[in-house]
Amino acid sequence: MEGFNIIDGKIYNKTCFNEKIDVFEIVEKIPAGFFVWNIGENMGSNEYIPLAQDLHPEDKENYEINTSTLKAIKLIPEEVNALRHAASWGVNNKANAEKALKSKRTGYNADRKRKEAAATIEIFNRITA
Repeated sequence: MEGFNIIDGKIYNKTCFNEKIDVFEIVEKIPAGFFVWNIGENMGSNEYIPLAQDLHPEDKENYEINTSTLKAIKLIPEEVNALRHAASWGVNNKANAEKALKSKRTGYNADRKRKEAAATIEIFNRITA
């Protein structure tokens, strides 16, 4: 299996930098505990946004994800790009977007997070369970 394939409601994606095949269940909404996985174009499609679950949510220094529960949502390419960009600034779920919008902090990073949150909050509202 090469690259990006959809079979029976699942995406099978083999990236060029490893031999592992990631399997994403296609869903309509972001389930509780999941977030936009910031892998950019390595997803293999501009129509699906990858979702992941933290493997060790109790350890904020551990960024491992649970690769056995990967999910993806089909969106228009503009929304995928907006969510990818927001995730690169740490706005990777509805809760983070809401927090950034309420933040009173100032400075470059806080302002960027707020801007990304404003650009994606409606998408997150629509696709979050």
